[in-house]
Amino acid sequence: MKPTLERFGMSLATAATLLSAGCMGQPMGRQPPTPVPVVEPAAGATGAPVSGATAIAPQPGAQISDAQIHDFVMVHRVPGALATNLTIVSTNLVTHQQLRAILHSANLGLADRAPLYLVVMSGTFVFSGPPGQKPTYPYAIEVFDARTGNLLQIGGLPRAPRLPAGG
Repeated sequence: MKPTLERFGMSLATAATLLSAGCMGQPMGRQPPTPVPVVEPAAGATGAPVSGATAIAPQPGAQISDAQIHDFVMVHRVPGALATNLTIVSTNLVTHQQLRAILHSANLGLADRAPLYLVVMSGTFVFSGPPGQKPTYPYAIEVFDARTGNLLQIGGLPRAPRLPAGG
């Protein structure tokens, strides 16, 4: 049994040496990469159909309500982000087609007329990013399927999205 432990110890020591050598080879104090401009999705771009994550349970035969969305957002905040000073700016019932135009996003694989709730929040939203970087945004969004209550999309935005008239 002793030779196995010695080999394990040697492997562990070798791995640690290689890891530290790799980290030491990274230049310190480099500037973060230059941000790239937002690019519109290609015409007809379609992602895999989404079902989302279970979030809000609608009443039988009904869509989720503004009150349910408000309660969920205030309790669960924005998954994957540290959210501080969160305020709900708006809750909008939109179609999938409208959502794509508002967020400049690809097709989620839903029908164009599928009803969705777009929740716009303000505050400070810190997302995880590459090592040493924490993308921070003043706005965040969550998109819920109005029929199932599933959370379909989250994200941070540098400015509030432009909503359609009456939205």
